Amino acid sequence: MTAAREIHHIALSVRDLAASEAFYGGILGLRRTLEMPIRDPRTIRIMGLPEGAVGRSVYFQGPTRIGQLELIEWRDHGQTATGPKRPGDPGVFLISFEVTREELDAIWARGVAAGVGIYAEPADAVLENYGTIRVAIFADPDGVMVELVALPTKEEIAAFRAANPRTAL
Repeated sequence: MTAAREIHHIALSVRDLAASEAFYGGILGLRRTLEMPIRDPRTIRIMGLPEGAVGRSVYFQGPTRIGQLELIEWRDHGQTATGPKRPGDPGVFLISFEVTREELDAIWARGVAAGVGIYAEPADAVLENYGTIRVAIFADPDGVMVELVALPTKEEIAAFRAANPRTAL
């Protein structure tokens, strides 16, 4: 079977591109890779937007360079803002970024200093058959949940599984 490969990018509509750039670039430390206007009538039509709609797009990428986050601020799109999704709503409600524990602490400190909205302060959680993760959740400028997660190493996962064998699959 032919399968899709890696995620190329995920597009996120934003109300204020400058504020979102400051969050994703300045607070999270993602690298800005591309900026472009979206005004081609064919593109607008493909996206199901009304004639005359325009957008401005900025791409960000992490250090692994796998996948990108596209932020788009739309103008004259004829839509009413719906607000961010929440757990249980159909659609994307959370964007998760893998970080080390040290990176989580540094990013968290930058976010708190900048007055970013907080959903969940850094905390450890144990995932069955996986091990201990450290997680924190911010709100981006539009209220989207942005998770920072520090995962265990392969060795830590193996040690956890050895010490906590599962009784049922």
